[in-house]
Amino acid sequence: MTDKRPGALINAVVAIFLQAALNAFAGVLLLWAAGEDVEHGRDPGNLVYLLGYVSIVIAVVLAVCGVLLVRRVEWARIPVAVIEVVGIISGLLTLAQGSPAGIANIALAVLVLVSLFRADTSRWLRPTPF
Repeated sequence: MTDKRPGALINAVVAIFLQAALNAFAGVLLLWAAGEDVEHGRDPGNLVYLLGYVSIVIAVVLAVCGVLLVRRVEWARIPVAVIEVVGIISGLLTLAQGSPAGIANIALAVLVLVSLFRADTSRWLRPTPF
């Protein structure tokens, strides 16, 4: 096993941390907006709170998995892959509604998935026998 971290893994981890930051920002923004609605006597609905909290949880999971991937924890790819597949589905739904913003979501998710499951990344993450 080589000690040099593959470039594909570095790309994936950078994209993972970018997604974590964007999800955390979106979650905080949704919760802030819900709080503003409550302050002004409007009911934001439970969906806004749910989306806000889920977005923050996704951000935390992505950030933790990003750190674990850098530390060569192979199983950390699985939660990231699940989140990326959900991101692709979300991007496709966004595209189906006529918004081109889903393209960025799909592209980033595909970049992460392809990078995480490349042969050189898998070799680097796989533990060596003693």
